[in-house]
Amino acid sequence: MRDADLTPLLRPASIAVVGASNDAAKVGGMPLRLLREQGYTGRVYAVNARGGDVQGMRALPSLDALPEPVDLAIVAVPAAAAPHVVAQMVRTRTRAAVLFTAGFAETGEAGGAAQREIARMASAAGMALLGPNCLGLMNLRERVYATFSPVALAGAPPLGDVALVSQSGAFGAYAFALAREAQLGLSHWITTGNEAGVQVADAVEWLAHDPLTSVILVYLEGCADGAKLRRALAAARAAGKPVVVAKVGTTATGARAAQSHTASLAGEDAVYQAVFDEYGVHRADTLEGFFRLGNTLSKGRRPRSRQTAIVTVSGGVGIMMADRAEALGLALPPLPEACAARLRESVAFASTANPIDVTGQVVAQTGVLTDTLVDAMTCGAYGSVVAFVAGAAHVPSAWAAIEQAVERAMAHRKHGEHGAPSEAAQLVLCGLVDDTQRSWLEARGVLALREPVYAMDAVAALLRAGEQADVARGEAADARGLDEATEPASSMLPSSVPAHAASLDEAEAMAMLAAAGVPVAPHCVAGSVAEAQAAAQRLGCPVALKLRSRHVLHKSDMGGVRLNLRDTAALARAFDAIATSAAQAGIPGGFEGVVVARMLDGWGEIIVGVRRDPVFGPVAMTGLGGTGVELGRKMAFGLAPLSHERALAMLETSGVAALLRGHRGHPALSLDAAAAVLAAVSRLGAALGETLDTLEINPFIVTRDGLVAADAVVTLHPQGDSRNEA
Repeated sequence: MRDADLTPLLRPASIAVVGASNDAAKVGGMPLRLLREQGYTGRVYAVNARGGDVQGMRALPSLDALPEPVDLAIVAVPAAAAPHVVAQMVRTRTRAAVLFTAGFAETGEAGGAAQREIARMASAAGMALLGPNCLGLMNLRERVYATFSPVALAGAPPLGDVALVSQSGAFGAYAFALAREAQLGLSHWITTGNEAGVQVADAVEWLAHDPLTSVILVYLEGCADGAKLRRALAAARAAGKPVVVAKVGTTATGARAAQSHTASLAGEDAVYQAVFDEYGVHRADTLEGFFRLGNTLSKGRRPRSRQTAIVTVSGGVGIMMADRAEALGLALPPLPEACAARLRESVAFASTANPIDVTGQVVAQTGVLTDTLVDAMTCGAYGSVVAFVAGAAHVPSAWAAIEQAVERAMAHRKHGEHGAPSEAAQLVLCGLVDDTQRSWLEARGVLALREPVYAMDAVAALLRAGEQADVARGEAADARGLDEATEPASSMLPSSVPAHAASLDEAEAMAMLAAAGVPVAPHCVAGSVAEAQAAAQRLGCPVALKLRSRHVLHKSDMGGVRLNLRDTAALARAFDAIATSAAQAGIPGGFEGVVVARMLDGWGEIIVGVRRDPVFGPVAMTGLGGTGVELGRKMAFGLAPLSHERALAMLETSGVAALLRGHRGHPALSLDAAAAVLAAVSRLGAALGETLDTLEINPFIVTRDGLVAADAVVTLHPQGDSRNEA
């Protein structure tokens, strides 16, 4: 069923408060008080089964008694009465509802069943349902206060273009108060509670199309519909609206014990991070960072390049900022010579490298600060200028110099040096400024921060937002991997695989990889010693013998692997030993033979895999392989299928790229070729869809000729298999 329109919920022309109370402090009283005190201009109705007067309004006994269908019903009734009220809303064609009521899925199975029934009724009627067990919403511009939180009684943040969406009501209320304290301009405030209807993703997607919202802040605990969240983040990126997420719950909860490295490593948080990376989401680890990023992305301009100038009155702080800049990938080219000469002429001992140290002399020679800032902002060499002025803004002459520099840069932006408009660099001012000075700066597009390294973070965040906007402009729609058709999963599996197999044997897995364009080690299957010896002769020794079985995933654990076999006698002994181990292990179906594979001459191993995440679907991963995986080697994750660019980024993040560039005298390999292999594995995993549980190639041997798969484990979800059993 099509998702409900959120406009009646977030921009209602009429509101009914069901369970309205005379006591303005109660759940049913606070919304009426806020709507009236905060100046909501739409039609408001009080609904109370006892009728009478409620806060000076005539109360109607039910929604049936209203003179019109309302856009929004705010429901503050006990859980037992909620289904009856929802049925009324359906009958009266109410378009949206905020259900404050608790006592549903958070209480257990009975509550969950009641919540599902309410959700079914609302969905069938096309009604947007927020909650239950939520704190409601606010549209600050249109004075819609559909909440029972008293946080708004102390005043609202200034009107702005930042929207806040939270799964937690308590977090939402606290964040509202912090936004007010930080003077962060808000457009909307939305809490989603149990998400029986409207999810965080629905709110994000609506806000992506809201002309009054430019930045979206999200508090996220989890997600039930990964495809919907991906579509929402894609919509926000396509609209050029940065999303900042505070995601809690970083423990890996979905791992399966002893199944494969892929399953045990691809923890929940790593998958969410892959989603965030895919759509350019900014992630905040603290509340302070959450709001700082929101303020930065709302008020800052997008720099035109990574070239950054640090202008400082303190050499030590300048070094601190330069260290942070390097860690963030910002470039610090020196001041152009013409500008440098002017600075040296004024202050002979100033440093014209980058950081550009104008020294504390600027307090006595305020023109030095003005001229250097203007030169850096208008010379065309930089996308951003970060100025550390310490307490200079409290010195009237120095503050006047800062004002003059900003005004001159703005004039340059409008008219240019020779009458033609020219883009001046983004200025970020770091130092002690009062509220009046901060407001003056922000009104002119200048960010003001106290912490020097946060100033560098701000530049990096603005750059990332600009880069994501460029990506969005280059794509007609960001639906890759969401709606594209893929080959049926059944056609990807070797014909030898039974319809309800739980896994593939190694030969079947390697055949499937080879068909998908993944390089695999030369190999044969053998059911006897003679066949194994003949296969070794064809392949060339040394070879490896490995047990062939769909029932044993990790063959070496039960004596099913023998390596570096160089002659027929060694082959015979190894074959018999593997057969004996298989018999002792009591493998279902008995001993089926071995895989004979040529030993590969390589100098490194990586691991590549895809696993099906229950929320987001197929997720690809890579990292350094071998025993180092269990020792905490860094892994990189990405949503499958991977683009070539994303595969390259994963190789860098995981450290695999460093190995491929040449290690201990070994030749460098093509990163593009390695990324193509990683992308091919991810496409296979995506094509298998719900049939796939895990696909793991470990090890992928790094050889002179590139990456070659030496072993593969594939486990399946038979219930997802669409093949005809007949």
